[in-house]
Amino acid sequence: MTTHISESYEYRMAKRAISITLEEDNLLWLHGQTRGSGKRSVSQIVDGLVADARAAGRVHADSIRSVVGTIEIAATDPDLADADRTIRSLFATPRRRARRPRRRRG
Repeated sequence: MTTHISESYEYRMAKRAISITLEEDNLLWLHGQTRGSGKRSVSQIVDGLVADARAAGRVHADSIRSVVGTIEIAATDPDLADADRTIRSLFATPRRRARRPRRRRG
């Protein structure tokens, strides 16, 4: 028996519920956007607005942090050609279960 998880389920599970407080007119605007866009919820609209702002680089100046100096690149692999293999080696690979032959009914 194979288990199938729909993409929709995985997509929803990647999100996390939060509580926000908005001005009344902003909430009304969000409801209008939801109805006008055909989206299913205000959460989808807010998620889209945040994704668009992030993609456009709209961030608070104090939230920008540099990552310079946080990693070391091996002198033997300056182009990171072996990086994928190195990272994968840090994690255990799941073992596949042996499949049992199906019994026929009848």
